[in-house]
Amino acid sequence: MKNRNLSVCEFMEGSREEVIYVDIREEQYARYGTIGEAKNIPAGRLQELYRLPRDKKIYVFCQKGEISGEIVEVLLDAGYDAYHLEGGYLAYLATL
Repeated sequence: MKNRNLSVCEFMEGSREEVIYVDIREEQYARYGTIGEAKNIPAGRLQELYRLPRDKKIYVFCQKGEISGEIVEVLLDAGYDAYHLEGGYLAYLATL
């Protein structure tokens, strides 16, 4: 797999016109905070991810950056241009 890990700075550089941000954490976690206007699609509802447009980059994050890497693999296999936030939401919080 090509390097699909993004640092927090790289992750935040995506423009809304070109990137869809997806928070794959469970709803109860996303409710307390997320990144920007990320769509909350929990990892357990994987089928919903396949409804995302294929003409944009998909930036995925979870709590620690572990599960999002696996989800990116699945999205790549399905033909998406997907990336994940290295270190997850916790890495993002550490930069605030």
